[in-house]
Order: sequence, then structure tokens, then C-alpha cells
Amino acid sequence: MKKILFFGAMCAAMLLASCDSKEEGTINGVFSVSETKQVKFSSGNLQYSKTVGTLQFAEHQWVILGEEHVDWDEKDVFDMFGWGTGNKPTYERCEDEAQFVDWGTQPIMNGGGYQWRTLTAEEWQYVVMDRPNAINLIAYGTVEGAKGIILLPDAWEQPSDVQFTSLADTAKVTSSSIDVKNISDETDLTSINVYDAATWEKMETAGAVFLPLTTWSFSDDGKPTEGEYWSTSDDYMSISLASIWPARGCTVSAFEMAVRLVKDVVKE
Repeated sequence: MKKILFFGAMCAAMLLASCDSKEEGTINGVFSVSETKQVKFSSGNLQYSKTVGTLQFAEHQWVILGEEHVDWDEKDVFDMFGWGTGNKPTYERCEDEAQFVDWGTQPIMNGGGYQWRTLTAEEWQYVVMDRPNAINLIAYGTVEGAKGIILLPDAWEQPSDVQFTSLADTAKVTSSSIDVKNISDETDLTSINVYDAATWEKMETAGAVFLPLTTWSFSDDGKPTEGEYWSTSDDYMSISLASIWPARGCTVSAFEMAVRLVKDVVKE
């Protein structure tokens, strides 16, 4: 009963928070994912509650539950999923790895009833590295103590009283990754853009997206060290403190990863 009451209170908080957005569950910024297609990101990483049996977006963009390998018998609410398990969120992977089932095809409690979907590997590549002015629209950052990367929308208008420093002067861009110029340098670039909840709200209202680190691989301080986000294929979006790989290959049956959904912008 306590779990149900707690979850109900959390749901109410998420619904109230979403009312601040013009579209429920949606970050207002518009992002190009190809030369002809644009999307808006969901307002947080995807979660699933076994008690209620629903998918939902995290209350805030910086919220992560994470875990290297999810114990579905022990956890009620989790945010790491096997690849293609949209219709069976508690499965380690889709039953047939050739049949990806998108989480966005399922009802999402605070998703506003919109048609959500997962980005393809090519779309991750484009929005992170290949869209016009891309290197000036991406940075490492820390929001409410959570480390990760920040993506700015195509038509970014910087809030006048908020600082932001992109990766333009501190990164080396290859054909497949964005690398910190001197990887042996232990400077943590997430310390350059640091926001509390109130300051980040200004960034988010302007359309900024935050993708937090999600997994505890090789962690010495009990905090996430890497971020791993699914695409519709076995190439995933990978974040470390040394590099960002928008389309990195893996064996789809071996991992659980985070999911950040998008919805297409329909041009009138």
C-alpha cells in the first residue's frame, strides 16, 4: 500500500510539473534529426512501474534510477530496458531480436497522448554531430548533481542570465565521435556548465535537453560514469566523460540501457 501511495504522489507531481510545458511530457525545443525531419524530446527518461503497470517519463530530465543490470524481481520502478521491449518492459530483451517493439507505441501515463518513438542510430548521429552548427549546440554539464550532456535546439536563444559553454573549443570531432581534446587531462568538463533546479528551468524553458549519465561502470564514488541510450538498432548513443559516440555498436541482448523518446514535429 505504501508503494502505491508513494507512486500516486509521484504521478501527481509529474502531471503538475508537465503543466508548465505547452505540450505535456514535452521539451519545447525543436531539433533536426535529418535534413528533412525535426523532433521534440520527452521531458525525462522513460520509466516503468510494475505496481501500476505503466510507462511514464521521469519527473525531471536529470532524474535517473540506473543500474548496470536490472533485477526486475527486486525493483518496482526502473529506467533501464532491454532492447526493443516496448510491449514487455520487464524482459531483458525482445523475444525476437529482429522485431524491435518501440516503447513509444505503448501508452505513457504523462505523455500527453502523443505518438512517441525512439530515434534511429542515424538520427542520433545527426542531432549530436551532423546538424548545422552542431558543435556549438552540445556540451557536458551537471544538473542538480547529475552529470551528462546538454543538447540545444536548432534555433537556440540563450537566457540572458544563464551561462553556457559549448564543446566548440574543448573537443575534437571525428567522423563518429566527439572527443575531449586531451583525454589524458583529467579535467571534468561537466564542471563547466553547472545548474541547480531553478537555473536549469530557464534552460529547459528555452528548449534545452539534458541526457544524464545512467550506468555505474568503473565508478569509484557510487555515481554514474557513462550514459547509454537505445536507438532502434543495435547501435546505441554512448556518453562518457572523455567522448560522445552517437551510434556505437553492441550486442543487443547483452545490456539494459536508458530510453529517451521523441515525437515528430509536423510541419504545417
